[in-house]
Amino acid sequence: PYALTATAGSLTVTFTATAEAGPAATVAKTAGDNQNAIAGTAVATAPRVRVTDANGNPKANATVTFTVASGGGSVTGGTQTTDANGVVTAGAWTLGATVGANTLTASTGSVSATFTATGTVGPAAIIAIQSGDAQSATVNTAVAAPVSVLVTDVNHNPVPGVSVTFAVA
Repeated sequence: PYALTATAGSLTVTFTATAEAGPAATVAKTAGDNQNAIAGTAVATAPRVRVTDANGNPKANATVTFTVASGGGSVTGGTQTTDANGVVTAGAWTLGATVGANTLTASTGSVSATFTATGTVGPAAIIAIQSGDAQSATVNTAVAAPVSVLVTDVNHNPVPGVSVTFAVA
């Protein structure tokens, strides 16, 4: 709020005005960027932005939409309103089930910011026959095709470095 006083002798009058932030000019990331999480799970820190006008004033009551841009996955609380400081936080950002890059965009009006996260492979959860099943061979000879298995996480992403032991049953 601002006040202006006009005085003429012993007479005084006061004008009041309230300065408000202009239109949103920037969306700045303040938390939740450049994270890693197991593919198909939520990142540890929810994405948060601060919206300001062209003069750096916080933009209160701005509607910010958080949208998954790549990698699949989902976001809860995708539409939020900034607080008095121009700050807003998305709900949980769950990455897509495939290992690799994921992006999330926070936008209001024509301005936006993009968050990145990398989906990593989870722990070994599934072992499946890859080749060599249902063969037959003459006694005391090797089967024609070698046997192999694929070890994956719950999202079927291959898990490297897992020791597999083959034993005749």
